[in-house]
Amino acid sequence: MKRWLIVTAALMVLAGFYVPLARAGRVAGNGPVAAQDDPKKAEIDAYKAWYEARNDSAKGLPLAKTYVEKFPSGANVAYVKGYIAKTRGEFFNQAMTSKDVAKMIQLGNEALAEDPNSLDYLYLLAYSIRQDELGASPRNFAHSAEAVDYSNRAIKLIDEGKVPGVVKKENFNKNTTLAYLYQNLALVEANKKNTDKALEYYSKASSLDASDPGNYLACGSLHQVKYQAALGKYQAIPEADRTAAEPKPEVKASLDEVNKEADAVINCWAHFMAVSATNTAYASTRTQVGTALTDLYKYRHPDDPGGLQKLIDQYKGP
Repeated sequence: MKRWLIVTAALMVLAGFYVPLARAGRVAGNGPVAAQDDPKKAEIDAYKAWYEARNDSAKGLPLAKTYVEKFPSGANVAYVKGYIAKTRGEFFNQAMTSKDVAKMIQLGNEALAEDPNSLDYLYLLAYSIRQDELGASPRNFAHSAEAVDYSNRAIKLIDEGKVPGVVKKENFNKNTTLAYLYQNLALVEANKKNTDKALEYYSKASSLDASDPGNYLACGSLHQVKYQAALGKYQAIPEADRTAAEPKPEVKASLDEVNKEADAVINCWAHFMAVSATNTAYASTRTQVGTALTDLYKYRHPDDPGGLQKLIDQYKGP
C-alpha cells in the first residue's frame, strides 16, 4: 500500500479562508471601536497574533490552538479551526514520511479528540503503526495498545459502511482492508502469547481475504508452537505409560492433543503452499515450510505419500 496523504474537504484551503484583520476589529452593527475600549480586545489580539504568524506553521499552529481554546465562540473560530485541520494534516503527513510514529499518534489523537470517528486518521494510524513497527524487522510493539485501539475503531466504522477518504473509492476493498486490520490485532495478541486469540483473528482475516498467504503462514506457525508444547508434555510421560497396550486415559488425551495440533499445522501450511504457489515474495519461505510440512505429514499419514499434494491442490483456486 502507498502512504496516502490526507486530502479531505476539511483540510483544504478554501477561497477566502482568511478573514482580513480589519474585520476582527469591528463589532457587528457598529463602527470601528477604539482598541482600548473594545471589550473583545483580547480576542482581537489573539486572532491578530495567529494571523500574522499563520504562514509559519510551527508558530501559527500553537497560536491557532490558543485562540480556539480561549475563544470557542469567537467571531473567527471557524476559520482558525480550518487552519488547524489543514496544518495538522500537513504535519501528520510529514511524520508519516519520516516514520515518526510518536508524532503521528500525538497529532492523530488531537484530531480524534475533535472527531472520534475520523476514519481517515484511524486508518492511517493503524496502517502506519503496522508498517513502521508491528510489521518491521525487528518487530516493535511499543505502540501496540494504540494499534489495537485504532484498528478496532476503524473496523467498526468500515463495517458500518464508511470508506476512508484518504483512499480512492475505486481502489478501496472493504474485505482486504478489514483483513489487514484484523492482522494487526493478531500480531499484538501473538506477541502477548495469547495464541488462541491470535489464531481467532487470523481466521477472521483469512475468511475476509482468502488470497493472502500470510494468514495461513502465521496460522501454521502458531499451531506449531502449540504442537511443540503438546509434544513436550507427552514426551514427559514415562515411556512405560506411553507404550502400554492399554494407555491410561490421560496418556491417550495427551497424544490426541499432539495429533490435533499436528493436523492443524498441516492444514494451515497446506493452505499456505496452495495460495503462495505463484507468489515470488514467499519463495524462500515456501522451501522451509515445505520441508517441515512434508515431515509432519509423513508422521501423521505414513501410508499416504501422495496425500499431501492432494491436500494442497484442494486449496488451490480455479
